[in-house]
Amino acid sequence: MTTGHQKDTLIFELDRVAQDVLAYFDGPGRGTEARVDRWQARDILMHFIYFHDATAWGIQSVAQGGPPWPVPGDADTVNEVCRRLHAHETFDELLTQLRQAHARLVNAARNASDLDRPCFRRSNGELLTGRQRLELLAKHWAEHVQELRAAAGKT
Repeated sequence: MTTGHQKDTLIFELDRVAQDVLAYFDGPGRGTEARVDRWQARDILMHFIYFHDATAWGIQSVAQGGPPWPVPGDADTVNEVCRRLHAHETFDELLTQLRQAHARLVNAARNASDLDRPCFRRSNGELLTGRQRLELLAKHWAEHVQELRAAAGKT
């Protein structure tokens, strides 16, 4: 079971990374034409929103006795759906939604009694705990920004 200190550490690290990433998108990431594979900064923002919300939904579902949150497809499929659904939104609207999704996730994680319970089911059936999701999101966000910065340096 996740202790209070462990939970605080997980949330602190996720929030630290999120604030760095949001600052990047508020600054140089806003105008970059860099790509990570086929994904530009806007596209990355779009899928960050979904996966933050899906993790919060999973943590909240399990907290009230429900099942782990199911992700309906593989990451590339979900990311493409997100890109299409958010295509008409401005960069500022995406940033606002991402800040809101982050606040929802932090709130869900803070209120969870145990982040070591499975809360997220990938389309291949793999289960992840709240702890695993928070660690993965922090790592994933940081990696995407590092990749965007590196790609921008090559253009």
